[in-house]
Amino acid sequence: MMVTSCFGVTQGINAEQMKAFKKLLKGLDDGVLATCNIVLFSELVDFDTADQNCKNFNIGSGRGEAGNLATVNDAEKNKDLKTLLEMAYPIAEQPKGKWGQTHWVWGGLRKTEDNNNPDPGPFNPLFWEWADGSNPLWSNWLRSQPDQRSLTQGSSGCTQTVCYQNQMRINHKGQWDDTYTFKVHPYACDYRGKYILSKSPKTWHGAKAACEEAGLHLAKIRNVEEVEEIKQAAVYFLGQADPTWGIWDKNNWIWTGGSDAATEGDWRWLDNTPVEDWKLPWRRRAGNDNAGRRGQHVLSISRWGEFDDSRWKKKRPFACQCPGS
Repeated sequence: MMVTSCFGVTQGINAEQMKAFKKLLKGLDDGVLATCNIVLFSELVDFDTADQNCKNFNIGSGRGEAGNLATVNDAEKNKDLKTLLEMAYPIAEQPKGKWGQTHWVWGGLRKTEDNNNPDPGPFNPLFWEWADGSNPLWSNWLRSQPDQRSLTQGSSGCTQTVCYQNQMRINHKGQWDDTYTFKVHPYACDYRGKYILSKSPKTWHGAKAACEEAGLHLAKIRNVEEVEEIKQAAVYFLGQADPTWGIWDKNNWIWTGGSDAATEGDWRWLDNTPVEDWKLPWRRRAGNDNAGRRGQHVLSISRWGEFDDSRWKKKRPFACQCPGS
């Protein structure tokens, strides 16, 4: 499942915004949860699989660079991750004990120096790295962790001559632990995308309010690259389209923040910047037709990247935009 939010983008998000953000994510049952900083996948995998999956997750990179396991380099981002883990696997519903698979989520910190030392001593940040090669300037280890215990081949799942605890995982309290690469947990990737999509169908005004309550705003789509990004995001956030849906099925269309309510034909985003600063790919014979007296004054985008003017009261999924993007 993927869950997304703006936690960590703006410092000091308040409780009401957090509550509103959880509402946005309601019904995201396809294994993905995200914030504007982090995407959590609820699938249980080993560390190497998580690492590769995150490299393949590159929404918002712009130039197709590989993604990476989450860089949790401050308290706000750590808070994001423990919030997503709680949403994906509520602690009250997990098996008793603190070492179970769903009590933890993989982060991107790994030990790259002094790996085979049987007596490693206390935590040395110079021996640990994030995906970009930087050392951790902030950490939140459990008491007495990392302890760098080892296993010999054939013990508790170890298939190498010796297995060391060179990877980091995070629990529901946001505490860190070092563990073995063969353990399986959900995992988190850094999210560089602009958009958080909600599966809960709302009217255009309802969608606008829901985004604003979470500290976001209805999406702007300003070029071909952003069309492609929101198409990719729709697959992760809303799931694959059903081939039996008709063209105008509500699940094929996503509310954005465009409107021509003030002046017919003059399409504006919510910040009053023009929608059509670029050649908008309108739906042929349908997009921007205004449909007579009832008026179609708000903008939606299809899963395949066409735009249509629509009526306020239709209920559809919607896209919120991360601050500063």
